[in-house]
Amino acid sequence: MATGIQPNSRESMDQIAKLTLTLSGFMLFLLIIIPFTIDSDTSSYIAPYLIYSLFLTSIGIIIGVSLTWLNYPNKSETEENNPKSELDKRPLSADEKVVSDLLILNSGEMWQADLVRKSGFSDSKASRLLSRMEYQGLIIRIRDGMGKKVLINEEVTE
Repeated sequence: MATGIQPNSRESMDQIAKLTLTLSGFMLFLLIIIPFTIDSDTSSYIAPYLIYSLFLTSIGIIIGVSLTWLNYPNKSETEENNPKSELDKRPLSADEKVVSDLLILNSGEMWQADLVRKSGFSDSKASRLLSRMEYQGLIIRIRDGMGKKVLINEEVTE
């Protein structure tokens, strides 16, 4: 997994975050109630107020971290929006197969002009096809002078 967190670990971290959020809410409730129970004559020092504000700030930070953890999207949700995850599910089209076969036959790289000539595609069709394949992560195109070199993406072939 890309995040390094196993599914069971993610669930246990969610439970810890929920427990932390609950305890932080309870502590926040207590910290809000405490000033009303203390007589103003006995707490004339500034130290109790500083300690109180530090506790209140730390509780706010803990609540913020817990809410951030709980609202962080799961890996499965982020994969749905990733175009590369869709690639793993769908087979190559006939035209994409022609391009990938030509690249494999030529050690994984070719000039775009040679690829167009050998595939028999028109310039515009080849350009659109290669742009789509590049967006999907199947190939990489590198401008070199006036031409472009087309490389097959090694991550896809493995």
